[in-house]
Amino acid sequence: MAALRTAAIGALRTAGINNTAAANRHHARDNTRTLALLGII
Repeated sequence: MAALRTAAIGALRTAGINNTAAANRHHARDNTRTLALLGII
């Protein structure tokens, strides 16, 4: 679980997002946002 969290934080930082808590809340509301961040959709 810690590795997944670290990977998620790394993806957010790569995208230029510094406030990980706010970004986690933002992406938790809609899973397509996460897929778009990763470039899957």
